[in-house]
Amino acid sequence: MTADARGEVEEFILGERFSCLAGRSAWRQGGITHRHYDLLGSEESARLMALDLAEFVGSADWSARSFTSFIATFEQPRGVDELRFEELLWQQLQLLHEQDAESHRWAEGYSSDPQSSRFAFSVAGHPFFVIGLHETHRRWGRRPPFPMLAFNSHEQFDRIKLAGMWDRLAEKIRKQDIKLQGDINPNLHEYEELSEARRYSGRPKPADWQCPFAARETEHELGPERELTVSGA
Repeated sequence: MTADARGEVEEFILGERFSCLAGRSAWRQGGITHRHYDLLGSEESARLMALDLAEFVGSADWSARSFTSFIATFEQPRGVDELRFEELLWQQLQLLHEQDAESHRWAEGYSSDPQSSRFAFSVAGHPFFVIGLHETHRRWGRRPPFPMLAFNSHEQFDRIKLAGMWDRLAEKIRKQDIKLQGDINPNLHEYEELSEARRYSGRPKPADWQCPFAARETEHELGPERELTVSGA
C-alpha cells in the first residue's frame, strides 16, 4: 500500500497541474519525506504521525538551498467535499497535537492560538505551515488522488528569505498558478493580517470563522513579530 501510494504522490507532484515548483524540485532531489496512513482524522494516524514527524524534525536539513517537506497521505476517506475535508484536517491536527504535547512544548516564538497572526502549527517543537490537499479541492493544483497534508517549515521559509530567494520563487509559483487556473490562489491575500490557520484547508473563510483547534498549552513566550507566509503551493 505504501509503495503504491508513493508512486501516486510522485505522479501528482511531477504532473503538469502541480504549481509548487519548489516541491517538485524537492521531490526530484529526495528532499521530501512521505508517509502513508490509513485514516485521516484518527488517533492511530496521529500516533504514527507524531513519531514520524519527530524523526523528520530531528534529521531534516533546513537550509535555503535544499528545500525539504514532510508529506502525509491517507488511504481514506476518498472523495469528500471541502467542508468535510476541513473538519477532518483539524481533527487530525488536534489529535496530532495531543500526542505531541506529551513530550514537546510549542515552537518557540510562535503562538498556539489559531486566531493569532503569530500562529504556526507546532510538532516536536518545530513551526510548520500545513497545506491540505484533496481530490475535490477548488484549486486544480491541490487535487492529489487521496487526502494529503504537507508540513512546510517556517524556519526554512525564513532562511529562503534571508538568502534573497523568496520573491523569485513566489513569482514563479504564482505564474504557474495563473497558467493553470487563470488567477492567483485568493487565500494568499490574507497572510499579512490574519492567522495562517485560515489557509490550511484551502477553503475561503468568512470573516468570523473560528478555528476548531485548541492547544493544550495556552501561555508561551513569543519572539518578535514574524511575517508568516507560505508559497503559492
